[in-house]
Amino acid sequence: MTSRRTLASGGRDSRPLYCYGEYTFMSRLRRALLCLPMALILAVPFHASPVQAEPPPQQEAGALSYTGKLTLDDQGKLGVESDLRKTGGREPDLTYRDPFATAAASVPRTPPAEPTGPDVEDCLDSDDARDSTGRVYNRFMWCQRYQLSAGRVVGGRLMSTVTMDFDAVAYGRDDRTRGVTVFFKAGKAVYWPTTKGYIRPESMLFQRISCLGGASGCEQSYAHTGKQLKDWDDGWTSWSITSLPTVGTDQIARHEWAFDGYIIDSWNVTLPGLPAEKHNIRCDSADYFGKMRRGACIFDDVIPHLQYSVQDTRVAEVARHIQCAQAEPFCVRDGQPWQTYPKQDGIKLIPGKFHPGNRDDLLALHRVPYQGPVWTANGREKDRACAQIPKSDYDTSKGQECDEYPFATTVEGASNLNWEFSVLGVQKTVNGCAGNALKRYYRDDRILYHSDGFYVHIKDTPQEGSDACEAVPPDEDEPPGGGGTPPVNLPPTVNAGPDISGDEGAFIALQGSASDPESGTPHVSWSFTPGPAVDPGATCSFANASSGATSVACTDDGTFTATLTASDGINPAVSDSATVRLSNVAPAMGPRPVIAADDEPTTPAADDEPTTPPDTPGIHQPKPWQVFRAGTPVKLQAVYSEPGANDTHNCVTDWDDGTSSTYAGADLTCESTHTYAHPGMYTIKTEVTDDDTGTDLKDVMVIVYDPEAGFATAGGQLATPDGKAHVQFNPKYLPHDEGPAPSNGKLSYRVQQGIDVDSASLEWLVVTPDDKIAFKGETSDGRGFVAYAYDGSPDAFRVVVWPLSAGAYPESSVDYDNVKGASYDLDAARPQELANGSVQAHN
Repeated sequence: MTSRRTLASGGRDSRPLYCYGEYTFMSRLRRALLCLPMALILAVPFHASPVQAEPPPQQEAGALSYTGKLTLDDQGKLGVESDLRKTGGREPDLTYRDPFATAAASVPRTPPAEPTGPDVEDCLDSDDARDSTGRVYNRFMWCQRYQLSAGRVVGGRLMSTVTMDFDAVAYGRDDRTRGVTVFFKAGKAVYWPTTKGYIRPESMLFQRISCLGGASGCEQSYAHTGKQLKDWDDGWTSWSITSLPTVGTDQIARHEWAFDGYIIDSWNVTLPGLPAEKHNIRCDSADYFGKMRRGACIFDDVIPHLQYSVQDTRVAEVARHIQCAQAEPFCVRDGQPWQTYPKQDGIKLIPGKFHPGNRDDLLALHRVPYQGPVWTANGREKDRACAQIPKSDYDTSKGQECDEYPFATTVEGASNLNWEFSVLGVQKTVNGCAGNALKRYYRDDRILYHSDGFYVHIKDTPQEGSDACEAVPPDEDEPPGGGGTPPVNLPPTVNAGPDISGDEGAFIALQGSASDPESGTPHVSWSFTPGPAVDPGATCSFANASSGATSVACTDDGTFTATLTASDGINPAVSDSATVRLSNVAPAMGPRPVIAADDEPTTPAADDEPTTPPDTPGIHQPKPWQVFRAGTPVKLQAVYSEPGANDTHNCVTDWDDGTSSTYAGADLTCESTHTYAHPGMYTIKTEVTDDDTGTDLKDVMVIVYDPEAGFATAGGQLATPDGKAHVQFNPKYLPHDEGPAPSNGKLSYRVQQGIDVDSASLEWLVVTPDDKIAFKGETSDGRGFVAYAYDGSPDAFRVVVWPLSAGAYPESSVDYDNVKGASYDLDAARPQELANGSVQAHN
């Protein structure tokens, strides 16, 4: 048979001969692309490189990353260090599945209640799943086994991080619903430097799946699902994306989606999410897959390829024919070079051969309708070629049929002038079995007419799967009109439930529901709208934003609207709303910490180690009864809790020396510094107020001494409730004493009822400018004491004794106090008037 091409003369390199000479049948662009040197072809990637998150601008708070571990450079700028753990990528052996491993009749694919099965484990265990892009396992499943990373920055230093392993699995579907469901489950989490840092297991992680690029028709879970970091490993969490039908052929729509998350750390600081990797889906409403499959979404970032094996007796003849047709410049038959039918003078160029990593659409096959005009033209050209095959290779009397490649149901079939084709006689049963496998492949890989390029992979390994070669059921075998007119699909119904009320920051139950006449349960998602009086920046999250019955929590008080939206992927979405009324909750600083008698001061962290924030609300600095020298700065750190993460706070600290400080709270902390000029006992009071007037007040008392401020002496008697008492004391800082303990003096106190208090050691001495005296120490019998005295009109004295086992300073367990119930602050101690004798402040 004469070639449809004019053969070029002589080969000048390893490229095929058709790359030289004049060829009117082939466009210059097509020939230029096909005839690139192989080294250049291999140097050009067929897929765009994964989009890596650009290093974010400097952010004081920190960030959450799905694409690698966070780093901080010397200029305080956050970056992302990719952790690509692939050890060598590979193309998946299957796209959807081997057509011989699937039954001729199969139910449409619907996402399961949760990921399970050998395909899931095979996907997650593969190297390709272990990076920021994950792996498209086949046209109906994507998976990823990776890490998310978050870091908190304080003062230009990375002070706290978490790295959390996770598994993610996404399912496409072809059950008349245009949608994708994405599952997420956390694994091991590592907190640095400790679980008591700024980011803790109790910190909140908020996640959702977002449609990107503003693509119309892509509907997502609009609100985030919020859980404590430690709770994300408690089963699978899922979100769904639905795609509304479009106009045009097969109503095709393409969308991008990505994880979208942020963390609110344990100090109500939001760590925003950096851009995550984008993933693609393609949705369609093609009507030639049967009535039950008129709506689907798939992952098309994978090379679709049909597989036949030359070792599978059911299709071996067809497989060997295609293998020979795909060989270039000729195949080997009986040990000799052999060219397929129809014979021609030049080298044949036949498309569709699968090459791992090569997705050049110019070399792919493209499906056309069965019994359509292209199929008819391909059949005519095939029949002419088959008539020329010698009887030794095609004999109908032996039960043979004429097989053709490329397939009759492709654009590139026998009638296409840009390509060659091949025909050969094969057994009718083999040809029928291979044809049925092709039809199942079209269905199971969702190969659309014209737009889906696919390839044929001829394997030398044994094929696994069913021994059956049944035909695809008639209602899925490209029936005229797509299987008949489908029944009218009714929209879902939705009910957001009753209005609810509660407190800001607390999860409150929602009683929403939705139903669909066809599917039973449509895709649902919650969203929220703050009322006009709600402070800017307030957000709400849901325990499960993809469930009607769930709970909601908002970061501020006020009135919100929670909207439940239901979509069946066919009709426009329907919605219903409930009102959420939330009350303010005041900030709380909690109780004062109790200091044990043997507590040591906290050792400061090394310069290269991050400091750990306080573990609980309360005044953490200074400690109760902490001792400072006059002129030394006193740092105040009062930590408060606040369920309303959107609230702002104002702090006022009264230093008890006639001065106060007003400043903004930050990181759930009131923090300030003050220097006392004179010795005394000062009760520092700090009040925190939120932007909704909720308030809390806590205080702590400190001791300020000054070795240069003088000393005190006393001798006298006083009438106590326990009888007549005698008192003497003379504490004094000697020259060169730095304190706080004075090196001279003692206390002697005796009551007629047998109460004896003798000092064994002194810890500090306070002599104020207004002649008030206080000193603390340990008694000779191992108890603690603190003595108060006024040099005034009148002179007065008080002593308090307590067991040191109850604490380093007097609280509720007191052995003796001659002025019970009075304050332990020197200014309000109310010491008892001396009956005779005197107190002298020598200052």
